Amino acid sequence: MIPPIEEQTCILTLQAARPGGVPTVVDWWHTFLTEWGHQATVLYAAYEEEPISYIERLRRTFHTWNTHIQAEFAIRTLASAAPPVPIWLFYLVPQWLLGSVFSRFDQIVFAGGPIHAAIAPVLRGFPVIIWMGTLYDDELSGKAAVGDKWAEGILKSRFLPILGWQETFVLHHAPRILVQSPYTLGRIAEKFPEIHKKLDLVMVPVDTDIFVPLLEESKSAQRYVLNISRINDPRKNIPLLLEAFSLVASIESDLYLILAGDDPVQSLINYCNQLGIQDRVVFRGQVSKDDLVRLYQNAELMVISSAQEGLGIAMLEAISCGTPVVATDCGGPEGIVIEDITGCIVTNYDVNKLAGAITKLLQNPAKLKRLRASCREFALQNWSKTVIEQKLRSHFISVFPNSIAAHQYLENENGYSKALVKLNQVQKNNRPQEILALLWCVLIVAAYIQHQAILHWNAIQSSILDPLLNILQ
Repeated sequence: MIPPIEEQTCILTLQAARPGGVPTVVDWWHTFLTEWGHQATVLYAAYEEEPISYIERLRRTFHTWNTHIQAEFAIRTLASAAPPVPIWLFYLVPQWLLGSVFSRFDQIVFAGGPIHAAIAPVLRGFPVIIWMGTLYDDELSGKAAVGDKWAEGILKSRFLPILGWQETFVLHHAPRILVQSPYTLGRIAEKFPEIHKKLDLVMVPVDTDIFVPLLEESKSAQRYVLNISRINDPRKNIPLLLEAFSLVASIESDLYLILAGDDPVQSLINYCNQLGIQDRVVFRGQVSKDDLVRLYQNAELMVISSAQEGLGIAMLEAISCGTPVVATDCGGPEGIVIEDITGCIVTNYDVNKLAGAITKLLQNPAKLKRLRASCREFALQNWSKTVIEQKLRSHFISVFPNSIAAHQYLENENGYSKALVKLNQVQKNNRPQEILALLWCVLIVAAYIQHQAILHWNAIQSSILDPLLNILQ
C-alpha cells in the first residue's frame, strides 16, 4: 500500500473570540480533517483593534501582503491584514482576490456564522464547502432588537443590499451549504428554495464521551439554573434572564443562578443589585472544560434568554449531559429544544413566560427526571461525533472525490487500496472567473469612493480643489 500523502486544506473563517461558536466549528473541521489525513490550516482576515489612523491601517494592509502565522493559536493559523474599509468591503481582502493564498491549498472549507468571509474564493471560482450558523439579516436583527447601535446602523445603511448580494452569491455558487441548526435550515430553504438540493443539516458535534450525565444520587446538593454564554454580548439578553430569575427566586428560596463564559460588565452587576438578587447570582467567568462539564451535570436546568441564536453550542452540551433546556424562541433552539423531550421554548422577550416555564419544570421532579433521560438519547442520535463525522465526510468527498479523505473512505468500505495521488482539487487556473471578480471589486470600490466624495464634497472642495485652482491660476 502506498502511504498517504498529506493534503493541504484551508479552513476559511472570520475573526472571532474564544470561546465561541465559530472557533468551535473551526476546531471540529480541524479535528476531522486531521483524522482524514489532511493538514488543515485556518485562515482569516485580522482586523487590528488598536487605535491607529486610516492611513496606517492602509499601509499595514499592503505591507503584510503575504499571510503571517499566528503563533499564539494551538492549531496552524494564518492571518491576512484586513483592509480598512466598511463591512461590506471587509472580506474583499486584496491578497485573497489577487494573490496565490488559496492556490496553495488542495481544498477549501468554510466555518462561520454569516458567510461573507467566503466571498473572495467563491468569486474566483474555487469550490468551497460552507458550514454556517445563521443568515446575516437574522444576526443583525437580533443585535438591533437589544439596542446594538452598530447593527442598527448596518440595517439602515444604503449598502446593506451589497451585503445581501454577497451572501446570496455565496449560497448560489458554493457546491455545498451545510447548516448548523434546524431553524437556519428552514430560513434558507424558505428564502432560497432554488438551492435546496445542496442544503443539508449538519449540526455542530459534541463529544458525548466527555459531556455525559451524572447519576441522580451523585448530583450536587446546591440547586441552580445555568447559563453558559458570552454574557456581555447584547444578543444573549442576560438582563431578561436576571429579571426572570428574580421572579423564580421569590418562589424557589434555595435556588441560585450561575452564569459562566465571561466576566460580567459592571452594568450586569448593577442590575443584580437593583433586582435584589446579588446574593443568589454567581458569575463564574471563563471555566475549564472539566468545570464546564460539572456545571452542566449538576444544573437543574440550562436557561437561554437570547434575542437571536444561530445555534447555541452550550445548549447541545447541556442536553448531552442530560440537562433540560428552557429557551426563548430565538432561532437556534427551535427544532432542538422540544417539549417533553429536551425542554421547552417560550416567547422571546417575555419575562413572565420565561420565569413561569422555569418554575413549572422545577416544581415537577418526575418530569425533570424523564427529560434527563430523553435529553441524553436525543443528543446521541443527533449530534454525537460519530453521527456528524459521517455526514460531514459524505459531503466532503462528494465535493472533493479525489481527496485522501475519499480514498480512505473507499479503502475502508470496500477493502481495497488505491494509489493516492495528490491532486489539486481547487481550480487554480480559472482566469476568466478571477478577471470578473476583479472587475466586480473595482466597481464596488469605485461606488464607495463616489459615496465618500459626495458625503465630504464641501471639505474636499475647500481643502483640496480650491487651493489647487488658486495655484494653477
